[in-house]
Amino acid sequence: MNNSLSIKEATVLSYIVSLSDKKGYCFASNLSISTALSINDRTLYRILNKLEESKYINRVTKSLGNFGKERRIYVAPELRNQPLM
Repeated sequence: MNNSLSIKEATVLSYIVSLSDKKGYCFASNLSISTALSINDRTLYRILNKLEESKYINRVTKSLGNFGKERRIYVAPELRNQPLM
């Protein structure tokens, strides 16, 4: 793993990787991630932006019409089967 990640960034990335094991992507909301990791939602937003800019994750959002939106967070393939910490 890249040493330029902070502890919080590495923790969020590790959590997303663990949630994406079954389906190949993470579908957890920002609220559930920030609650599970006890971090502020704005902090999580900044961390997700940095992880996406650094190509660790890719977020895909699609509209479900009147039913809202669905977001999937895909982890870079090279990170899936590696220990992150």
